Amino acid sequence: MKKFFFALAIAVLTIGATVSCCKDGKDADKPVELSSGETANCYVVSAKGTYSFPAVKGNSAESVGNVRETEVLWESFGSMVDPNAGDLVSEVRFEDGKIIFNASGKKGNAVIAAKDGTGTILWSWHIWMTDKPREQVYDNNAGIMMDRNLGATSATPDDITSFGLMYQWGRKDPFRGAGELVSAENGKSSLISTTAKWPDAVVSDKTTGTIEYAVSHPMTFIIENSNNSDWFYTDEWDSDDTRWQPGKTVYDPCPAGWRVPDGGSDGIWAKALGITDDYFESTGGWDTGHSGVDFSKTDKPLATGETVWYPYEGLIYSDSGNLSLALDLGGYWSVTKRSHYGYVLAMMKYDQAVMPYLDSPRAHGCSVRCMKVR
Repeated sequence: MKKFFFALAIAVLTIGATVSCCKDGKDADKPVELSSGETANCYVVSAKGTYSFPAVKGNSAESVGNVRETEVLWESFGSMVDPNAGDLVSEVRFEDGKIIFNASGKKGNAVIAAKDGTGTILWSWHIWMTDKPREQVYDNNAGIMMDRNLGATSATPDDITSFGLMYQWGRKDPFRGAGELVSAENGKSSLISTTAKWPDAVVSDKTTGTIEYAVSHPMTFIIENSNNSDWFYTDEWDSDDTRWQPGKTVYDPCPAGWRVPDGGSDGIWAKALGITDDYFESTGGWDTGHSGVDFSKTDKPLATGETVWYPYEGLIYSDSGNLSLALDLGGYWSVTKRSHYGYVLAMMKYDQAVMPYLDSPRAHGCSVRCMKVR
């Protein structure tokens, strides 16, 4: 009799535990909400699972419009290894105002687009599949930066997965970066392998040089116009400065809580270096590898105590749309403008020179290192 009651009690406890665990029958399949703190154009995903985020514009609450379909525009491991569709994200759908997708848990990058009934892209989001980026406190109370480039899946020196993706100034969507640690032939670098065929670059004019065109053509590089050396077209020698700002905008490409950093003589790099010079030759960290600089070991460091790795990914040239000078030069965007140009942190391998605020045409494609929002 005691054995009977003991077995019955175990059965009751087992049934009760099952009901408590899955009382609504859906908990096991409920997507993880990526925007619990703030929406963004980029979401970091570090583990296998099902995820969701609202179909809104960047860090705003504004709907992207009448979404009728979704599409994975491209996927990549961030190297020359060929991915297959679904290797990183799959089963993308739109339900109850949210984009939902499955993540494989593999490291890499993908871009998901929402489209209207005509197939026009309303908005797109970068899914950054990497370990959670670490925070690095820069010297002189300059600010906090990520330990890796936007789109990089590691912060390991001399590893192609530390290079990340490239951006035109004021655009939220990434372009392909260098795919291998090999010097370019004929000045044109090999690009990371993706699941998609990328469209040809177009020249900026009154039709293509608009925010609306850039949003609906997130994979199209827009070559500079002669009026202002920008992808954003104007009839005069000026440009629109509101696309990126110190106050994060809807076009900022960084994840929630992060933004494109400040530049210029008052920017984070100049402050951390403790200099006002716009050019200086450096020693130290250049000797740790051939594809970048460890700014914890240079004679003028950005931070100390841990590796601060900045790869040379080159530039996507504003007048051609070609990635060049990978392994020779690095350029990192800031939100800060100079006239119709934008300031970048630049490093030149040839003479081991650093330019904390070099002005650059905004149609260039450069790397981005995100700064923590204060």
